[in-house]
Amino acid sequence: MNVKLFFQRNLNFGKRLARLHHSNAILFFVLTLSGFILFSTSFRSLFPAVRVMVRDVHIWIGFVLCLPLLYYLPKMAKHLNTLRKRKQNRYNLYLVLSILLLLIVSGVFLTFHRQFPPQVSTAALFIHDFATWFGVPYVLYHSVTRSKWFKKLEKKQNVPSKQEPIEIDDRNPVYTRRSFLRMTSAAIIFLAFLPVISKWFKSFMPAASGGGSALQGGNDLKPLPSPNASSSPPVGGGRRGEFRYYTVTEIPKITNDNFRFTVDGLVKTKQSYNWEEFVKLHRDVQVSDFHCVTGWSVYDVTWEGIPLKKILEQSGIKEGAKYVKFYSADGVYTDTLTIKQAMMEDAMVAVLIDGKLIDQKNGGPVRLIVPKMYAYKSVKWLNRIEVISHSHTGYWEERGYSKDAWVKSI
Repeated sequence: MNVKLFFQRNLNFGKRLARLHHSNAILFFVLTLSGFILFSTSFRSLFPAVRVMVRDVHIWIGFVLCLPLLYYLPKMAKHLNTLRKRKQNRYNLYLVLSILLLLIVSGVFLTFHRQFPPQVSTAALFIHDFATWFGVPYVLYHSVTRSKWFKKLEKKQNVPSKQEPIEIDDRNPVYTRRSFLRMTSAAIIFLAFLPVISKWFKSFMPAASGGGSALQGGNDLKPLPSPNASSSPPVGGGRRGEFRYYTVTEIPKITNDNFRFTVDGLVKTKQSYNWEEFVKLHRDVQVSDFHCVTGWSVYDVTWEGIPLKKILEQSGIKEGAKYVKFYSADGVYTDTLTIKQAMMEDAMVAVLIDGKLIDQKNGGPVRLIVPKMYAYKSVKWLNRIEVISHSHTGYWEERGYSKDAWVKSI
C-alpha cells in the first residue's frame, strides 16, 4: 500500500482509483476485525462490557464503507473501459463488489432488525454469514496476491540450469512459479477458514439423535425428568435452526448438591426446591420460537416446563409488587419483567427442549423462556425468582441493550 497516495493531489484517474481501493481495503479490514471479535465467544466472556461499543463501531464502519463505494459507482463505467481486455480483472471487480453489497445490505437489515419480523433477520443473517465466510477469504486472497511483495516473489527467478525439455502432458502438468504461489496461497487461506465454514454448514444440517448422554446435556443431575408424551417425540417434529451459545461468565456446574430453585420477595408463600423436588413439579408443553437480538432465530422449539404465571400464582403476589427479577446460577446475570409481562401465557420456566434436558451450554438444567421478547430476557441457569417493587436494570441493559425487548410480529 502506497501511503503517499492519501496526501497527494491532482492525481490521474488510475492513481485516484488506487487511493480509493486502499481506503476501501482499510475500512474492510477494520470491519472484518470487529466482526470476528463480535463473533468470538471468548470475547463475549472476557470483555462483555465493551461488546456493545464494538458492535456500534462495527455498524458505523459499515456505513462509512458505503462512501468509497458511492464515490466509485459514477466512475465504474470508465474503470470497466480500462479493463475491457482484462477479463479476469473484470470478474474480480464484479465479485468484490457483490461481496461488499451483500455485506452492506444484509448489515443494514441486521442493524435495524427490530423494525422487521424475525424471518427477515434470519434471511439477512444467512446472507451476511455467507458473504463473510466465503467473501472474506476471497478478499484476503485477492489482497495477498495483489500486494507488491507477492508480485516481487512471483517475478523472482531461480538461476537457470541445463536440463532436458519436459514433455507437456495432462498427467504431468507444468506449473509456473506464479501459478504455484497463487494455488498455495489459496490453499492456506481456505484451510485456515475451513473449521469455521464447516461449523457454519453444520448449523443447517439436521442434528444427530443421541442417547443417554445427549439427554443429560452436560448436566450432572439425577434423576433425569421423564418427558411428557407430547414433548418426546417433539410436537411438530422438532425445532428448525440451531442455537448459538453465548455466556458472560464460565458455565456454572450444577449438581444435585448445589441445585436450589427459590421463589421469594414480595410473595405470600416462599418456595424452595432441591432437584429431586423440582423434577416432580407438573410441567406443561409448548411450541414457540426463540429470537436472539443479534439476528438469528430458532423456530418451532418444543419446550417443557412450568408456566411462570403458575409459579407466581402459587406463591401469591403481595400488594406493591411491580416487577419480577430473575437470577442466574452464574452469580452475575440478572434481568426483570413487569408483573404483566411475567403473567404472559407462554412465559415458562423450562426444563426440557424437544424431550431432552436442556443442555448446560444452552442454559440448562433450568432456564427462563419468554418467546415474545429477545433472548437476553430468557435468563440461563435460572435458580431464583424474586418479586420486587422497584425497577431493576438487567445485565445487558446496563451495557446498552434496550429494556423494550419485544420482538416485532408479522
